[in-house]
Amino acid sequence: MSGQINSLKELLHTISELLFVRFNLARIEFVAQKERMIRLGILALISVMLFFMSYISLLFGLNVILSVQSKVWVFFSLSAVLFLVMLGIFWSIGHNLAGQRRFFAQTLHELQEDVAYVQGKKTMADWSLKE
Repeated sequence: MSGQINSLKELLHTISELLFVRFNLARIEFVAQKERMIRLGILALISVMLFFMSYISLLFGLNVILSVQSKVWVFFSLSAVLFLVMLGIFWSIGHNLAGQRRFFAQTLHELQEDVAYVQGKKTMADWSLKE
């Protein structure tokens, strides 16, 4: 009887240790993602400000140098190219955020698998087939 109690205590200790490690990993990933998002926001704000300053300077300079006929083509071409660049940047930001969400979702899924293993819903054979 005491052997079963010791075995149960050891199992509960292992379960709590496993859950503690997984929750710490999830917390670390969440904090890292939050820090990346703050850093990304600050960099985006700085780059937008610098872009507008350089774009306005470029437009003032081109307005002085170009003839009336060439101003129309240059300004509309600049607008079209910059619009395409903006679309590319938005796509890149969306792709980056989707990758971060997948990484966090994968950690939560692994945590659910660990809990299922501990509850006996999965066996060690199921776990080794995954890897």
